[in-house]
Amino acid sequence: MRLVLKSTMLLLLAFPGCSSPLDSPSAGPILDPHLQGVIDRELSTINTWQTEIGSESHTSEVEAALSHRLDELEGLTPVPPGSDLDLDLGMDLHGDPQRQVPLVLQDAVEAALLNNLSLQSARLQPAIQREEVIQAEAVFDVVLGAGYTFTKTRTPNQSSSITALNNIFPGGGSTVDLNPSATSIRNNDTQVSLSKALTSGGEVKISHDFTYEHNSSSGFNFRPNPYWQPSLSLDVSQPLLRGFGEKVTLAQVAIARKMEQESIETLRQDLIDTVTETEAAYWNLSFAWRSLAIQEWLVEASVELRDTIDRRRNFDASLADWAQAVATVEQRVSDVINFQQAVKEASDQLKVLMNDSRFPLAGETVLAPIDEMVHTPILIDFRDSLLTAISMRPDVRNSVFEIDIARINELVADNARLPELDFQAQVTSTGMSDKFDQSMDRAYGGDFISYVLGLAFQYPLGNRAAEAGYRQARLERSASMVDYRRAIQSTILDVKTNMRKVMDNAELISATRTARLATAESLRALEVERDTLASLTPTFLNLLFSTQAQLATARTNEFQSIVNYNTSVAELYQSMGIILDMHQIDIEVLDEHAGWGSVIQPYSPLTR
Repeated sequence: MRLVLKSTMLLLLAFPGCSSPLDSPSAGPILDPHLQGVIDRELSTINTWQTEIGSESHTSEVEAALSHRLDELEGLTPVPPGSDLDLDLGMDLHGDPQRQVPLVLQDAVEAALLNNLSLQSARLQPAIQREEVIQAEAVFDVVLGAGYTFTKTRTPNQSSSITALNNIFPGGGSTVDLNPSATSIRNNDTQVSLSKALTSGGEVKISHDFTYEHNSSSGFNFRPNPYWQPSLSLDVSQPLLRGFGEKVTLAQVAIARKMEQESIETLRQDLIDTVTETEAAYWNLSFAWRSLAIQEWLVEASVELRDTIDRRRNFDASLADWAQAVATVEQRVSDVINFQQAVKEASDQLKVLMNDSRFPLAGETVLAPIDEMVHTPILIDFRDSLLTAISMRPDVRNSVFEIDIARINELVADNARLPELDFQAQVTSTGMSDKFDQSMDRAYGGDFISYVLGLAFQYPLGNRAAEAGYRQARLERSASMVDYRRAIQSTILDVKTNMRKVMDNAELISATRTARLATAESLRALEVERDTLASLTPTFLNLLFSTQAQLATARTNEFQSIVNYNTSVAELYQSMGIILDMHQIDIEVLDEHAGWGSVIQPYSPLTR
């Protein structure tokens, strides 16, 4: 018996804080055949086709006709590729000339990921949720208990005695007291215990109780007195029906892990949204700068024409012609102020997203994007894009986790319908001696063993609460399945919508480029005609001014189509859930032993 008790204690001490059933969480959402069937039904009518968007597959008729002077037309166009955008932005709020600082897209994205205020809290949520997982697992840690109690009692007792009979005891008739008139006891009780909740739903507990007692009741002698009385107990309780099994006992741990994975996906969604917003803000700022450059070009062109009219005012240009030219110039100069304000506002919007200490929002430095305004062709496959989005989008992944949580809750609710039938067992070994070591030898020797075995049964008649809870869990699981299908539909809609935007904007780039080249050719012809005309008529001057404005508008529309294309590509990657991969950004999840560093880690494709 001593060997059994000692072995049991060592076994309990050997249990770690997290037993093996807790060390195998699901690494991510795993689709069962039913969920896979939902995807197959949604994509059953979609065939695989691949196309390249954004490439110039054919030359327009205008470009073919003007191919011999394309370089000349590009030079005539406002803000040609590679232009210096060091523009005059007016005065800042301090009354000083507005300062500028260059910025590339990747630096803007990285600054937003590391400093964006909306991400400051979101990036810590996975670590916070991880601590909740540890708390759920800690239920199965070994618990050490200890206590000490000193008790001193002195109580009066009723007196009882016995009188000896004459025929039994010669000289009988004497009286003998059976108990003292007062009891005085001093008791020192120390308890030490180790207990552990089992993944089967039960609990095992080993406790050691040390009692040291001295009885000084008057008129009586006790042996031994004082004495040591140690006792060693092993208690086991185990539910046999309701609450039995690892799946039920570890349900809260599994749910906590699913919620941890959900928090990671929610963080991924926040990162995806922030990257998309930052990229869109960068291109909008780039467009604002180029719009200002186009407006300044328009002012310069109109000033040149005004000066030409002024020189010919005494020859073939009237005062009215000159006044009209002056009015046109002044109107275009006043428009420059609006474009300068648009640049500053777009810069502040990007600063808010970046939240970079190098470019504080309160500062008066204006960000100047230096990435060239170009569009990069992309290769897409509609079916593959949908499959990628379904597997990578955080909202779809979270809907799968919600289904998993609903299944766990349904399993627990199903188990709760069973009756309560609990098994309880206790075995105790006790010793006693006036010496501590001798009393311990008797306790471990197993000479005085007590056993307790029991069963406890309970079942509510009708069992309405448990049955209602089970039906509720089944309904919640059905609702989670509906939410999953809705997430799939939303994914398909987003991918289709953004893919159409990419295709339409790619066509608009080609159309606006053609329109800009045609307008540039028209302006070139008018300027040649202006230099060769004997006289300038009001009609010709109006045509020249309007053609300048048309070329500026055409160039603006071309830049706007490029911005829309780049933004729609970013939104397409956002809807597919892969924009972080496109920017080579990975997520490092913090654990309870990690430092509080960044959870955002740029990586290289070569070392990923």
